[in-house]
Amino acid sequence: MSRDQSQMEMRSWLVFKETTRQESLFGAKSTMGVSARKRLENSWAEAFRAEVMPELMAAESSFAELYGSTGRPNFSVARMLGMMFLQEMRDIADQEALDALSFDVRWQHALGMTSEDAYLSRRSLVAFRSRLVAQDDEMTLLRDVFDRLSTAACQRFGVSTSEQRLDSTHVVSNVRIAGVMGLFDQTVRHFLKSLGPDDHRRVPKAIRKWYETERAGEFGLGASARRDQAVQIAQMAVTLQRKFGKSEVAATEPYHLLGRLVERYCKVTKVRKPPTKGKKTGGPQFETVVEITAKAKGGGRLQTVYDPDVDWGYKGAGYSVHIAETCNNLDKPEFVTDYEVTPASQGDAGKAKDVVARLAQKDCKPKVLYADGGYPTPEQLVTLEKSDVVLHAPVHRARLPDDTFGRERFRFDDDGRIVRCPRGCKPIDHRMRNNNDSLAQLHAIFDGDKCRRCPMLPRCPVRPPNHRDKGTDPRDTKGDFRLAIGPALRARDARWVEQKTEQWRERYRIRAGIEATNSELKRAHGMRRLRVRRRPRVLLAVTAKIAACNIKRWIRAAIAVLLVLVLARRHPPDFCPLSS
Repeated sequence: MSRDQSQMEMRSWLVFKETTRQESLFGAKSTMGVSARKRLENSWAEAFRAEVMPELMAAESSFAELYGSTGRPNFSVARMLGMMFLQEMRDIADQEALDALSFDVRWQHALGMTSEDAYLSRRSLVAFRSRLVAQDDEMTLLRDVFDRLSTAACQRFGVSTSEQRLDSTHVVSNVRIAGVMGLFDQTVRHFLKSLGPDDHRRVPKAIRKWYETERAGEFGLGASARRDQAVQIAQMAVTLQRKFGKSEVAATEPYHLLGRLVERYCKVTKVRKPPTKGKKTGGPQFETVVEITAKAKGGGRLQTVYDPDVDWGYKGAGYSVHIAETCNNLDKPEFVTDYEVTPASQGDAGKAKDVVARLAQKDCKPKVLYADGGYPTPEQLVTLEKSDVVLHAPVHRARLPDDTFGRERFRFDDDGRIVRCPRGCKPIDHRMRNNNDSLAQLHAIFDGDKCRRCPMLPRCPVRPPNHRDKGTDPRDTKGDFRLAIGPALRARDARWVEQKTEQWRERYRIRAGIEATNSELKRAHGMRRLRVRRRPRVLLAVTAKIAACNIKRWIRAAIAVLLVLVLARRHPPDFCPLSS
């Protein structure tokens, strides 16, 4: 039975039923003493039950599409989600979470369950996640829950979203990254393992013998010996790819991974065999020669067959998670407002625009977005400014002398054309032209004779004519000088000057606070190394962990507010140390 068929069968067993809002008279605290009951009501469990669970119940109806129209009622989706978030808050395994549900009265009270019905089998928990991955691989339903929780948390404590900060962090799925030899060995064995009995008999005898022999490993082998073995396995991969290229096997994922490996790592050529002495042949004979031309460290290349979505970036193999959170709310809690999971090979540049677009959809678009130097591009500075968002991040420009001034020193008119240069010279023309490999943009043309006599030429950003030898002094050239004056370059130069001021740096210090959030997610919630593989499950785990982090901050703030109210009732306002 295929995976999709098994998922459909699981779906037909259950019918969706909303969680009842009616609380039981015999809840988790009904059999507790007065003192224990008060402690429970002042704990995190009461805050979770009173503030988080209503949001989960309001969101659970959208999960009805995961279930069929007949069968027995499902386990409460709201409580399933609540248990998943509690599990990620403590970063524990499935069985530990299920045991906590059965034996910990705080979990039962938080989820609104009695001790009699506080049971969930591991199979049901796994099946719920499997249905979610199979039918919603982009985690749209779970993202809606996250958005609902983050919005409710900000409204609950009056947290402003006008200023937010953005950063990315590296996460790794539950895989082991091998070298080139290990990768070829892993991929070929994975393909052979996927073959049925009939297809397995079509495999060449030498490859079957190699597959059935226990792998000796790479320990003790020199670099040349490892490379020779990798080339031999690569030749097997090419042979298998051609052997099964026109069969039904060619539609399977293991075959596609085999082809992806050969395409990215190998160079396959045909060479003519030298004639054998004393042996007549019917014509020229050819043989296939396979060369390994690439290393495993590279973007877009297969890293492991167990998680083909893993990619290689400058931080290593894995995924990048972009996280945005509120900031500058003084004594109020800060909450994560947005996230995105991308391959590690994709850089940060250009992601700020996507983050702002998602935040605008849920009415929490920031006025100022703090980010590090990897996010801003000249074009995005202009694009976000048109959306009334200031991207407060340092920019970079080409390697120029430190005393080189930028376009901010030139005087422009309302149409974006230069009126005068810093020395008072007017341009002789404005025209559209290409600048290196970029698209055509507006250039100001200056008289070359005047520019060569200008004492500010070594510090000026104008470019000499193209028809000159590399390394030639601009004063020794002929022709007019030019300067690109597109809005993006003007915005970059203006930011370049601004970010050197102490006021800008003082304001930018708030961005460093998101590094603590990254550390919290990795250390307290286990996001550094996930227990899952493949992008849909990675996305599920990341969403649950970030939502759990928000819930934890929500509960802590709610308990702090409750503590202030309790102390205010016990003491007169003039003597209460926490009263305002």
